[in-house]
Amino acid sequence: MSKPIIGIAPGVITVNSQIFPGRQRDYVNRVYLRSISDNGGIPLMLPVTDDADTIARYVGLIDGLLLCGGDDIDPLTYGEEPLAKLSQIDPERDTYEQALVQATHAQHKPILGICRGVQLLNACYGGTLYQDTSYMPAGQGTLKHMQLQHPDYGMHHINVEADSILAEWLGQTKLTVNSFHHQTLKQVASGFKAVASAPDQVIEAIESTAGGLQLGVQWHPEEMQAVNPVMAQLFKHFIQATKG
Repeated sequence: MSKPIIGIAPGVITVNSQIFPGRQRDYVNRVYLRSISDNGGIPLMLPVTDDADTIARYVGLIDGLLLCGGDDIDPLTYGEEPLAKLSQIDPERDTYEQALVQATHAQHKPILGICRGVQLLNACYGGTLYQDTSYMPAGQGTLKHMQLQHPDYGMHHINVEADSILAEWLGQTKLTVNSFHHQTLKQVASGFKAVASAPDQVIEAIESTAGGLQLGVQWHPEEMQAVNPVMAQLFKHFIQATKG
C-alpha cells in the first residue's frame, strides 16, 4: 500500500534582507516534515491561499491534514477584542486554515493540530482562547509554558483521559511534554472534548466527539519524536488513521 500524503499548512514569514526587503515566504520547519516522513507518511506543504478551488484541490490530494505552530490566533476569529498581551497575529493564515479544516473535515479526512494548530481547530468550531495564560482564573496557568530548554526536553507533566483516542495512541495517561505557548484554550468548542491537561489546568489536548477524527495537542511532539518513542507513536497512529 502506498504511503499516505499528509498536507501541512505552512506559516508565513517576512524576510527583510538587503536584496529582497519585505519578501514573504511560506515555510514549514523541517521537524514537521521529518515527523511525517519518519513515521510512514509523505509530507506535502500546502501554500496559503484564499482561493476555494485551490483549497478543494489540496484536500483532494491529501489523506490527512497537519496544522502547525506559529503566530497567535486573531481574537476577532472567536468574537473577542485584542488584549494587551496578545502577540503577533496573521489573519490571512487564520482564514485560510479555517477553510482548509472545514474542507478536509467535509471529506472525512483526519486532522492533527499542534500548538497554534489546536488553538485554530478550537476557534474554527466556535471555541475561545485565553490570549495569555495570565488571563486565566487565579491559581490556573501558573506553570512556565514558554520553556527556555532545548525543544526535545519535556518541561512539565500532563494527564491524559484514559478513554481517549490520544491515550490509546500514546499508550499512557501521564507523560512529560515540552511547552512553547502563551495562549491556551478557554471554552472548548462544541463537538470537542478536552482529553489532557497540565497540573495548572491548562488544556493540553482536545479531540472531536461529533464524528471524524480531529485531534489537537498544545505541546510540540514534532520536536520530541526523534528521541521519544511515545511522541513518534502519536505521528504513527495519526498517519495510520489516514488510511481509513
